[in-house]
Amino acid sequence: MSPTADAGPLLAGQQEVPPIVRVVVCYARTANPSAVGRRHLQRQRARLHAACTARGWRVLAWIEDLHQSSATLDRPGPHRALALLAGHQADALLATDATPLAVDAALTSQLVALAARQGWQLLTVTPTPRSTAAPAATVVDPSPSPSPSPGRGGARR
Repeated sequence: MSPTADAGPLLAGQQEVPPIVRVVVCYARTANPSAVGRRHLQRQRARLHAACTARGWRVLAWIEDLHQSSATLDRPGPHRALALLAGHQADALLATDATPLAVDAALTSQLVALAARQGWQLLTVTPTPRSTAAPAATVVDPSPSPSPSPGRGGARR
């Protein structure tokens, strides 16, 4: 499939991936330092690899953070990735979903704004049914999630 091919189905609130993506920086992260965390990184990497292969994207760098919280962008992986993107060495930052990048909507919004200013895309791989040949890639939507239902107290599980 060519790098300018359609990225597949889109989720509500997400935009089509622009056809200019040819080179990506792949990012994976887990807060767990154990073997479980390493397996989680391997699964993320496999999903990212499949998406890149299906789209014909070249991976400039594989960046992984083990035992790192995504409550802040002040960690080694984002520093390295953002330096590559600021230098216009890649067209996009690709993660399996927004959680490895930032758990907070405000941090995600900061990344989206930075991408817009610097001219690169912030992309995630979305799950697709097994019958689909390749995972879809979508632009990250920084809008906040719907508010929790009453009676749940807004607690995260």
